[in-house]
Amino acid sequence: MRISRNRISFCDNFDCHRRNATAVFELEIGIRTHFARDPICVPKELTMNLMVTTRITGLAAVLASTLLAACGEHSTTPSTETLTVYEDKPTLKLLDLGPPGNSPGDVYHFFAPLHSSPGGPVTGEVFGSKTLIKMATDTNPNLETRATVLFFIFANRQDQIVALGATDYPPTAGEFDAGQPVARAILGGTGKYMGARGQVASTRNADGSYTQVFTLLK
Repeated sequence: MRISRNRISFCDNFDCHRRNATAVFELEIGIRTHFARDPICVPKELTMNLMVTTRITGLAAVLASTLLAACGEHSTTPSTETLTVYEDKPTLKLLDLGPPGNSPGDVYHFFAPLHSSPGGPVTGEVFGSKTLIKMATDTNPNLETRATVLFFIFANRQDQIVALGATDYPPTAGEFDAGQPVARAILGGTGKYMGARGQVASTRNADGSYTQVFTLLK
């Protein structure tokens, strides 16, 4: 009986590993069945190499299946939680630094009560500032950029969310136009919001109030 050695190669494709494992396993079973029926002298090295190859290829197939299952269970889309609060029309105060008129460093400070529903009981406060960081230009004279930081304080004042963003404003007004949501990054929080991440979208309403929608990553 002539026995030819099959050459087993490892593939990058997981299905290839499984086919190789099956082929080698069937080959080994066939040889053992033939030996039991018609014993012959087979070199010990051939038997050992075949057994080692079978085990290595089988292990590769098991690892491939495990990796495929793990990849199937992993989701790249983070889950989120939405929180909406309603802000009264804020009180603003301009601090004009440097030369009179608009100049870098001028800052608006503001504050307003927060509600969990429009017109409902007060559930918190928002404080913040808007600092001029880029003047209007000749090519875009109707917009200047301000860095805005907001502190949202809830409940017993231990639950807080901090947000920051750079936003375009009309040079002659303390607030941006109504009906246009502006997104800012959530830097973090305290209390029940400790470690908060995500963004807050601020929409100014026609009456000067704001709707603040937080999208928090879980």
